[in-house]
Amino acid sequence: MLQNLAVRIATRDDAKEIAKFNVVFAKETVDKSLSMALTTEGVHQVFAKFNNGFYIIAKLDDKVVGVAMITREWSDWCNGAFYCIQSIFVIHSEHEQSIHDALFNKARALAKEHYDVCGIRLFVHKDDKETQKSYEKLGLSKTKYRLFEETF
Repeated sequence: MLQNLAVRIATRDDAKEIAKFNVVFAKETVDKSLSMALTTEGVHQVFAKFNNGFYIIAKLDDKVVGVAMITREWSDWCNGAFYCIQSIFVIHSEHEQSIHDALFNKARALAKEHYDVCGIRLFVHKDDKETQKSYEKLGLSKTKYRLFEETF
């Protein structure tokens, strides 16, 4: 673990930095240009409504270097919620894996603290084999389910 790395639940004061991360993340990973205004409002909505989830941030020497968004998905089969990691994005390439793992491990630890959370799930692009291997090393396994969606 990096000496000066701090990982914590984000607050409203982090919203602007998270929105910037989202814009860069979308461009770098799926070549999608996001509106900063729309993304900023989307981040504010996460803080405004508990059901929309929460963020975890990683700071190295007081600079934000990683962000993860977590939502909750209820499972009646398990009588509990899954923490769903919607995204983890790290901008510090030299220590990318360490920062990524620290964000993931913080999400896992928070999930285990809550009696009504039954597990953790995450999203990864089907072609991103490197990330899939990283998640397997963290103890996660692929499921048989695929995600389908329609966006408007």
